[in-house]
Amino acid sequence: MPQEAQDTGTARIAIVEDEADMARVLEFNLKQRGHDAVILETCSAALNAIPTAPPDLVLLDVRLPDGSGLDVLQQLRGDKRTADVPVIIVSAMGDEETVVDGLNRGADDYVTKPFRVHELMARVSAALRRRTGVAVEAASLVCGDISLVPDRREVVAGGSDVSLTRSEFDLLAHFVANPDRVFTRQQLCHQALGAGNAVQERTIDAHIRTIRKKLGEPGKRLATVWGIGYKLVESPADSTAE
Repeated sequence: MPQEAQDTGTARIAIVEDEADMARVLEFNLKQRGHDAVILETCSAALNAIPTAPPDLVLLDVRLPDGSGLDVLQQLRGDKRTADVPVIIVSAMGDEETVVDGLNRGADDYVTKPFRVHELMARVSAALRRRTGVAVEAASLVCGDISLVPDRREVVAGGSDVSLTRSEFDLLAHFVANPDRVFTRQQLCHQALGAGNAVQERTIDAHIRTIRKKLGEPGKRLATVWGIGYKLVESPADSTAE
């Protein structure tokens, strides 16, 4: 079980959940840890409230009375006011297709119900720490035709601008800062995302697939090291992608 770490102060967290009992459990545990929480029961309520006053983090269910939480996520990611707000999906839909779809649409993490409260709170803590921007400190990072400007969270690959979620950016920045070094999935959870064991290995795999797709041809540098993990190689010819 992942250990909880101290958050970076009080956070404002939106709970998009229509099941009253579940919403109250989440609200209670967040408030116990010093956070402010607001419950939004529908897609329309979420899309009306969140962009108007963006919270520090969103806990989002998939099945909602008036639509899909994944559509809410996609709209939040397309709005410049909420594009960088961390979103953790909390859903009973744990099939691989839905999990990957959620991560591809920009979720920072995906937690399936039922869950251990302490584990979810650890994931919340990790997402809030990443939001402070402490994961990357260098002024600029370059590896071949991939370059990053951490302060502005900008990515250029093969001469084209690339839009990444916060978690995707932090992962890629970690690889670019350590070219040709192999990392296990657990190392990436801890070192790149600051999440210890809170992020599941399949979450890392889904992020890697999405990063490769978004980078295009330069994404071939992000190689799978079978049986171990991943590395960013200097030459695409040396890579083996999934």
